[in-house]
Amino acid sequence: MIDPVLKHHFNNFKTTFEIDITGESPDQEKRKETEAFEKFVNYVLFSLDYPDIFTADMELLDFVCVGGSHDTGIDGMGVRINDRIVRNIEEVKKITDASKKINVEFVFIQSKMRSGVNISEFNKFGLGVKNFFSDGYLPENIHLREIREIKEYIYSDRIVISKLDNNPSLNLYFVSIGPEPTDENFVGAREMLKKELSDGDFFFDTIKIKAIGGKQLIKSCRELENKFEVQLNIIDIFPLIVDLKEDIKKAYTFTCKASEFLKTLEKEDGSLRRALFNDNVRDYLGSRSAVNNEMESTIQEAPEMFLLCNNGITIVCTDFEQVRDKLIKIENPQIVNGCQTSNSIFNLRYDPNINKVQILVRVISTENINISNKIVRGNNKQNQVLDEAFEAILPFHQEILEPFFLASESDVKIYYERRAKQYNNDPLIKKSHIVNLRILTQTFVAMFLEAPQESHRHEAKLLEKYAGDIESRKIFRDSHSPYPYYISALTWYMFEKYFREGKIGSGYKAYKAHLYLIFRYSLGEFPPGLNRSKKIDAYCEKLFRLLKEPQFENQVQKVLNVFDTTQQLWLDLGRSRFGMKDSNDFAEVLIKQARKTFIQQQTPKVDDESSLNEGTILNIIWRNGIWFGFIKREWYKENIYFDSREFKGDIESLARNMKVKYDVDRGPRGEYAKNVVIVE
Repeated sequence: MIDPVLKHHFNNFKTTFEIDITGESPDQEKRKETEAFEKFVNYVLFSLDYPDIFTADMELLDFVCVGGSHDTGIDGMGVRINDRIVRNIEEVKKITDASKKINVEFVFIQSKMRSGVNISEFNKFGLGVKNFFSDGYLPENIHLREIREIKEYIYSDRIVISKLDNNPSLNLYFVSIGPEPTDENFVGAREMLKKELSDGDFFFDTIKIKAIGGKQLIKSCRELENKFEVQLNIIDIFPLIVDLKEDIKKAYTFTCKASEFLKTLEKEDGSLRRALFNDNVRDYLGSRSAVNNEMESTIQEAPEMFLLCNNGITIVCTDFEQVRDKLIKIENPQIVNGCQTSNSIFNLRYDPNINKVQILVRVISTENINISNKIVRGNNKQNQVLDEAFEAILPFHQEILEPFFLASESDVKIYYERRAKQYNNDPLIKKSHIVNLRILTQTFVAMFLEAPQESHRHEAKLLEKYAGDIESRKIFRDSHSPYPYYISALTWYMFEKYFREGKIGSGYKAYKAHLYLIFRYSLGEFPPGLNRSKKIDAYCEKLFRLLKEPQFENQVQKVLNVFDTTQQLWLDLGRSRFGMKDSNDFAEVLIKQARKTFIQQQTPKVDDESSLNEGTILNIIWRNGIWFGFIKREWYKENIYFDSREFKGDIESLARNMKVKYDVDRGPRGEYAKNVVIVE
């Protein structure tokens, strides 16, 4: 029997993520509830250090849920590099390239929605972990195989290995709803498994195997929901003068002992409160880095000098109170600058000199997310910040997309989370209704740029390719209509809903980007250009109607039929089923099949092509019987060259100030316009 409080948290999770456990029979409902509980446990345990890790990223939650057939006894699994879950080798490379040192952690979870521990189930769990770190003698499902590829890359790549601060760590969690097991059989089985893992071919820095019962699970749920607050005894304090118009409630600087500040850094179980650093741009670089090595040497050898040698720590919080002269209270703190200092203090918390160390802390109290983000950027401007972190602050996102999403009315309300944690404080907004920059970028690339084979890539790589140059970007242009982006988000939501409800088989999930594109083609029309116009809005309005029930259910079946036909055509050509998701050739076959099925006219009209640049003819110049000209760009002062090779029409039809559309390419002498057509 599940504890009523735990059941309350479980039910809240199902509601927030729109997980339906109703079935056609009691056995089916029980199976779906068990799967939902496994997802719930994975959500809680992976969120403890990063409470917002799955906000607007249900795909990541699905990724760590590996339970099902051939799961080898493992229900949840993730690889964390510098505390971030990675879902592919590309993300491993990205973090490795941006970090001086990396820490790798493997996490395995088994969940049971019942009291007590079955030793045979625990042993199966351990066998699955050992199999993962072997050559793989047991059959593994696709989820485990994907994570295995990440593991093999980590242990074989020269750059990754050279940046390891320590050997990877290994954490195993065995979860049930009853009391934590203490009997000799379980303790013995746990110690035996730990020894077998220690003696294996893989060397781990630490191995932790922990049993979690219902009470601990409830405590973890409360930790995710409740605000964290801490009281500190301080030495000195003085206020900072700020402009009240900036929506900053309070700002102070204080000094305190490092041993006292540990109340902020250390959790009850003695581990580091990693969630404090969610807003910090730079990860902990490790004790071997020059800066941190010098910092820790100062603590050990000259602790009295630390205050003078260190820049201190900056905290943004929701509230700050001076309880009495030398006692303060901080609510919901985030350390936005001072990650290295905080980690060094935590690492040396048992050093005899830690009580002699004083630190300088600046604390700013605000509930305005814009002010908080500004402080984060200001305190981290010296650090390397990835381009995608700033894409969402561009005017197109702030002034066009976000207002459009908020104003849109439909049966399903979709929210564009342009800023991290933007909708955290609104309990009425379900997490499954939130999309972020990653989802929007990947779905738009699949649907409207017709590149489903690329859309699974990290948003930074997609933005680098499709939004690298402001004048030639193909995504998030100021001239674009916001409607296609909204349609992309709503399409993502509806397909995710059908996957959750089992209306689309899980075997299609790896190809959902291809399904998005087929769905767009199922309208039976080629899209017009993406720039704001009545044509593109009318086109999207038709797609919007297809996304409503019951029409969407009928449309989905058509989409799946086209995908199945395409896959069979692919296999008939003698091509392999493996690698279809990333294949340009498979995407081409799929597009041809979608056009053949849904669209009579196989080639889009020139007038309907998605030409992405507009300008006016500046002049036409003739020399020795050959002509060339220049186009004046609408947004930029520089004119762009073109000639007869890139205009297939009648030269007599071109005149000064005539509007044209064109693509941009680059040759030995710089940029030039190609595919130039007259705007009719």
